[in-house]
Amino acid sequence: MDIQIIKEKILTDRQYIFSRKYQKRDFHFKELSSMAAIIVGARRSGKTSWMRYYATKLIDEGLEKEKICYLNFFEQIEGITIPLVEKAYYELYPQFQQCDDVYFLFDEIQNVKGWGAGVSTLMDRHPCHMILTGSSAKYLATDIADEMRGRGLPYAFYPLSFKEFCLFNNIETAESGIYALSDQNILSNAFGLYLERGSYPALATVDDSGLRQMVLNDYFDLAYSRDIIDRFEVTKGSLLRRLLFRLVKNSGSPYTVARLVHMLKSEGFQTSAELVSTYIEMIKDTRFMQEIDIYGTETEKKKNPRKLYTVDHQMGVLFREFGYSKGIVLEHVIFTTLQRTGLKINYFRDKDGYETDFIASDLSMNPKAAIQVAYTLEGARDREIRGLRSAMKILGLKTGLIITMDEESTEETEEGTIKIIRAWRFALDPMSYIADL
Repeated sequence: MDIQIIKEKILTDRQYIFSRKYQKRDFHFKELSSMAAIIVGARRSGKTSWMRYYATKLIDEGLEKEKICYLNFFEQIEGITIPLVEKAYYELYPQFQQCDDVYFLFDEIQNVKGWGAGVSTLMDRHPCHMILTGSSAKYLATDIADEMRGRGLPYAFYPLSFKEFCLFNNIETAESGIYALSDQNILSNAFGLYLERGSYPALATVDDSGLRQMVLNDYFDLAYSRDIIDRFEVTKGSLLRRLLFRLVKNSGSPYTVARLVHMLKSEGFQTSAELVSTYIEMIKDTRFMQEIDIYGTETEKKKNPRKLYTVDHQMGVLFREFGYSKGIVLEHVIFTTLQRTGLKINYFRDKDGYETDFIASDLSMNPKAAIQVAYTLEGARDREIRGLRSAMKILGLKTGLIITMDEESTEETEEGTIKIIRAWRFALDPMSYIADL
């Protein structure tokens, strides 16, 4: 590849950093010497905007803009490699070869062949900072372990949390978590908007529901065509599309591969359990949907259905014909809120079939919280409390949480205390409730 083309791309892509003002995100990572920070998230979650914001922040703090090599690899560029980028940049700026404050910011790095070895070698040769983004969890993890020899730290990146949604809409939140009644009403109304608009940054301030629907359909098509079909070179595109449609339509509900195979065959598709399982792994790899299984032994996990949740809570109800369940939307929000904590998330079911929506555990699978989600407890209080009490008893938890829209109270039971919390409060600071348990 002509090195001149790469030099022009370095200069052109840097200009994009200053093309508009970027919104701050509630996202943090640690820069460690000789380690690349690798930001992994779904398409349209805002990784590119965050990276450009981070570049402007560095410049505002005094870094020379020429010390930033920002490149967007959203479109695959035939013949480009990291060694060629390294050569082009240091030919442009030979005086920076041993500067330890040069930043390489590479967006959608999985589209560059052999990126892992190239990045590792670049860091060996130059005392630089390396920040990468990508949307292929499996491929990135493999390259971190193999080609980079473990010299990369992955960080999960999500669409907007409720706190970030408030930032995008100029609504103030307090670190203390204590609010006047008037501010509580503002945040409660804002949470209602968050449920309606979803978590994709581009839709955070869009009132038009029809336009939001069009955008979500476009995002679904992009996930199908660009993230899965193109990346994995899938040949059975119509089968994959139907499978993805079904999984999105029933997101948050239990599924089994056998049931999916039966459904697809009944619709005239030739498939197998092995192929469906492979396609599900591809879908999860893009982080468009994330999976949880039952809390229990490996044998119990194999015997019980799993659940898939879409990365955006409005995407999860995109294809439901008869309107959408507000409870399903809220359940998706609480799932992604819990994911951001870094805790392990499972669901729970006892021998009598009573379920608890989420069990949050530490990395050693020690349960820290049992959580039910109910848009309202009217007509459902006994069922929700029954499932939660069972989980508390079996898992040895003295406190359980119910997340709902319109109630705050506590109930004492034989198993322990059940705290009922308004959803907007929990979404703003989930660890303040889990850490207290």
